[in-house]
Amino acid sequence: MSGLRVLAFGAWDRGEGYPRGSALLEGLRSCGAQVTECHIDSPYSGSDKRRLLRSPWLWPGYWWAMRRVKRLALRRLAAAIREEVPDVVLVPYPGHLAVHWIRKVWDGPIVLDMFLSAYDTAVVDRQMFRPGSMMAHLMVRLDRRAVRAADAVLFDTVQNAAHIALLTGLPGEKCHVVPVSDPNEPVTPPIYRAPQRGEILEVLFFGTGVPLHGLGYLLAALEVCEGVRLTLVGGTQADRRHAQSMPPHKVRLADEFLPASELRDYIARTHLVAGVFGTSEKAGRVVPLKVMMALAAGRPVLTGRTPAIRRLLDDGVECVTVPVGDCGALGRELQRLAGAPHELCELAAAGRLAYQREFALRCVGQRLRRICVDLAGVADLAAPATAAGAVTGSKTHMEPVG
Repeated sequence: MSGLRVLAFGAWDRGEGYPRGSALLEGLRSCGAQVTECHIDSPYSGSDKRRLLRSPWLWPGYWWAMRRVKRLALRRLAAAIREEVPDVVLVPYPGHLAVHWIRKVWDGPIVLDMFLSAYDTAVVDRQMFRPGSMMAHLMVRLDRRAVRAADAVLFDTVQNAAHIALLTGLPGEKCHVVPVSDPNEPVTPPIYRAPQRGEILEVLFFGTGVPLHGLGYLLAALEVCEGVRLTLVGGTQADRRHAQSMPPHKVRLADEFLPASELRDYIARTHLVAGVFGTSEKAGRVVPLKVMMALAAGRPVLTGRTPAIRRLLDDGVECVTVPVGDCGALGRELQRLAGAPHELCELAAAGRLAYQREFALRCVGQRLRRICVDLAGVADLAAPATAAGAVTGSKTHMEPVG
């Protein structure tokens, strides 16, 4: 037997800025699983999907386009299954529609990655629709039908799993936690050098500026700090206008979007990476990509004190946290860290070890491999002998979420 065989199917996001699907697939491969990809190009992606949701007159055209996509997808899926029957079909995010199509040609186990819910994205994050509106109800229905079509559903944190289970009525035994990871994780992080006393503390923020980021709190905190300078990559237009109004020795504006290679250069040059500080309920449920990338690069992290962060990272050892939405506490902590180079070095080293324990590709692959093996009821002879022991020390619960 050749070990676990996984067929990835759907129109999942690929390329720069979309590491989730790539991380799951590369993680599985790193653990000896045989992964075949059946990727379908969707007529709408990224900003096109947001424009579509706001434009009901485009929906008939979308419906007809997706009928064609579905026919093509099912032909390709059936051909892939005939070529080599998988043990499990994995639907990377976003797979709300693809997960339903699979049952036309496959009656085996299906794993869906519910990295983001449609309701949270459209109603909570983007605020495109009001809670309680007809469209909000439709988003919940989309989430509910997707998770119910799968045999196992993946989430990035225990908090997200519990939230979506409550939102959709998904049984806890179908929920599994597989954290985010970096498909391009550095084998050896760049050397970290903390600012010496009297030097400016260079802080990096990158992200779109959605409410959970709480970028406004960070900018307000910087206004009362001395010896601290923020480099801002991204943010909303309002955030960038706010940053432009501040003195240049406090904020330096970078581009709204940077290729991954350039972003990694910024991370390597910074002293401290800022996480999220928003007060939204969702902010408490996520470990943002920026935090994971900073830890992978061996850079200290300052972020909001949320349940998801505190569950995975030791506050004060592997990262530093402050109360969310508290500009005063955030400003005081930035000022304190500007004069604590030794602590920054210790945070950088401990954070890198935390990444290797919680978020590294091998950890993600081992967790997902075990879920697939248990679901399919197969003996995974290709699994590395150390896999079970490697995840034992993780602070993420591996059991189904009840």
